[in-house]
Amino acid sequence: MPIAVAAMAVPSGASADVSDFFGPSQGLQLQPELDVIQGFGNSFRVIAKLEPTIVPLQSYGEMGVSLYGAWLIAPITEPLVSPDIAKRKRLDVRLGAGWYPTLDPGTQGWSSLLMAEGEATMRTLIPGAVLATSRNRVEARWQLDEPTSFTWRLRTRLQLEREFDLSDRSKTSLTPFGNVEFIWSTAQDMWSQFRIQVGLQLGVDWFGVGQVIEVNSTLITYLQPSRSYAPVIGLVWYQYF
Repeated sequence: MPIAVAAMAVPSGASADVSDFFGPSQGLQLQPELDVIQGFGNSFRVIAKLEPTIVPLQSYGEMGVSLYGAWLIAPITEPLVSPDIAKRKRLDVRLGAGWYPTLDPGTQGWSSLLMAEGEATMRTLIPGAVLATSRNRVEARWQLDEPTSFTWRLRTRLQLEREFDLSDRSKTSLTPFGNVEFIWSTAQDMWSQFRIQVGLQLGVDWFGVGQVIEVNSTLITYLQPSRSYAPVIGLVWYQYF
């Protein structure tokens, strides 16, 4: 059972132990997502994202809109079925920006976050046809209604995944994955979050260049300014052109 789901399903007698370790829960987050990826040859692509976040316990809703350019470098010779050509590259570099305004403040309050980011992702194949990925991202963040709220965040994520070819003819694949991520923020000048995620991707070729449908489960542990946690269920549609 995914870690985040397990955290929600612990027996009532163990709930005190979970709270003692992770702190109080901020409530389940639901994160549907749509990514549209337009490729230009094998070395460059543009990525547009819609990333809403819903927290039912807090009656909170947020919409994220972002746009990125990505440069892909150095091919991996092993064939992959997935339409995500970045997985065939040893390095990709991405630059972009996003806006994350509150749609329904609920009990959490209003927010209007503007973010610029750059990231570098390195990949290599390890024994067992496992793809190992190291992603390092730098984020510059502003709350637009608070001009003095500028912060930097550094995010480091390590991931392992394994693609299983279900059908070469129909270009169908299944890819389980898991990752851990550490986040440093200048708001506290220390590591402020730790995340664990597991998920499953279904790669298909229905139209365009192909699709990847992902289901994931994440446990976010907030270390600062006070200890708390949030389980997250995500559903992502990646559309490739």
